[in-house]
Amino acid sequence: MSVASKRPSPQDPSRIRRHVVFGTAVALGAGILLAPQAVAADKWGPGYLIPDSTGKPDTSHIGAYNVPGVDGVAYCADPELAGPDAADGYSSAQTVTSWTSKATGKTASAEDLARAAYVLGKYGQTKNDEQAAAVDAVVYTYLEAGSTYALPNGKRALERLGYPNVSPDAKKWATGYLNEAAMFAGPYKINIKPADEQLKAGAKTSVTLDVTSATGHKVPGVKLDLDVSGAAAGAASVTTNAEGVATVSLTPAEGGTVDFKALAKTLPASQLRSFTPTNAKAQRLVLAGGSSSAQAEIHLTTHSPKGGLIVTKTAADTKKPLAGVEFAVKDSAGKTVSTGTTDTNGTWKVDDLTPGTYTVHEVKAVEGYQLAADQQVTVTDGAKADVAVKDIKIPEQPKPKPRPVTIPVLPQTGA
Repeated sequence: MSVASKRPSPQDPSRIRRHVVFGTAVALGAGILLAPQAVAADKWGPGYLIPDSTGKPDTSHIGAYNVPGVDGVAYCADPELAGPDAADGYSSAQTVTSWTSKATGKTASAEDLARAAYVLGKYGQTKNDEQAAAVDAVVYTYLEAGSTYALPNGKRALERLGYPNVSPDAKKWATGYLNEAAMFAGPYKINIKPADEQLKAGAKTSVTLDVTSATGHKVPGVKLDLDVSGAAAGAASVTTNAEGVATVSLTPAEGGTVDFKALAKTLPASQLRSFTPTNAKAQRLVLAGGSSSAQAEIHLTTHSPKGGLIVTKTAADTKKPLAGVEFAVKDSAGKTVSTGTTDTNGTWKVDDLTPGTYTVHEVKAVEGYQLAADQQVTVTDGAKADVAVKDIKIPEQPKPKPRPVTIPVLPQTGA
């Protein structure tokens, strides 16, 4: 963009570029580049004075701009219009919902707006010349897509980054920012995946979380604040690892519902903010910095542990099953909790028993058999305890032996 109307004079000390070196790590997609930080001394802000598109020296600027009354820097977004000095003032920052290029008349896609916001939010607030120039090139690439100002092949884009006084790192970083934004720009979605869809009261389980970008890539290094009711969580917050995944333990309370909520408050920006000039012939500015957020929640059902019994009734003498035998199950307090009768296979099944100790009591035996003694049995979560009951046949009473009958013989008498 042209800055000729406010061009510093050759004697202006602000023209002297003082390079102070600091250790600054700049993330570039797949790697980290450790670069010197060069603090710009020209009046516009971090970046470089370069020739304009006609070749006139030091009449354009690639980099960021210091905006009066704004904490931080902004970037020009209309490359063929006059610079900020011609604006006659700017409006307050407004969220951008649609952007149309004043150079091409084309409307930027929502995807490109989000990617520009990502780079501005993550890398735009800087005093580093190379970094500011790289962000400037990225902003034009997204807002002027397909034009001469757009990387990777736009003629003017390559010219602006190719001047001798512009560090080669600026182009390298711009390429890295474009690649990174393509993977990790928002809007964002939090995904919550429980290890178990149905929870058991008192049984520890785990929940896995990740945050995905607009293109579905898992985002590393995201802090998630957790709000959990109905269960004890292993942590109040977690941070996604290098693979973009975080895990937290969860121990549900007795019965009911577990409400699990996750909130990410410091994600990179996914919406642009811009300043509109009073003079329509001046460039609009887009503000660096900003952040976005995402949240999600799931609701899980907790069930209390349940078990059961399988009572098998057989005859002690024949080993055959006995049908029609009546039973009752009593809890540890002596209360009857279930009653039933054995089927043709000699079995009776009892379900939905809370883990604990129970007594199996035979109420009525089949004819010819004695009642069996009570049995105590322990029921555990999710299991059916086997109870084998054998009835002993009632012994037959011995038949009494007949007593001999003596018939007295009477003497015969004569007539």
